Amino acid sequence: MIIEIETQGGFGGIASAALNKTIDVDQQAEPVRQELCDAFEPDELARLASKPCGDCADRMTYHITVTEDGHESSFTLHEQQLPPEMLDLIDQV
Repeated sequence: MIIEIETQGGFGGIASAALNKTIDVDQQAEPVRQELCDAFEPDELARLASKPCGDCADRMTYHITVTEDGHESSFTLHEQQLPPEMLDLIDQV
């Protein structure tokens, strides 16, 4: 599984907060690999994306693409739609 994460926005669109990250899940240690597979499973991302956003002004937007077995799924989520542990996982890898 390959996970691509790009961010944009944030308070005033601060460029230093932008992120462009590609994660090859197979290259991660086992505990992290399982966490990534669970958190970035396309059905889970679709569930998170369907949650109400509330006030999204001045928040980061995450564009996440998951490629697995030749199938690509893309999602756009706002920062407040992502659970804190998922944001920590993104920062960790």
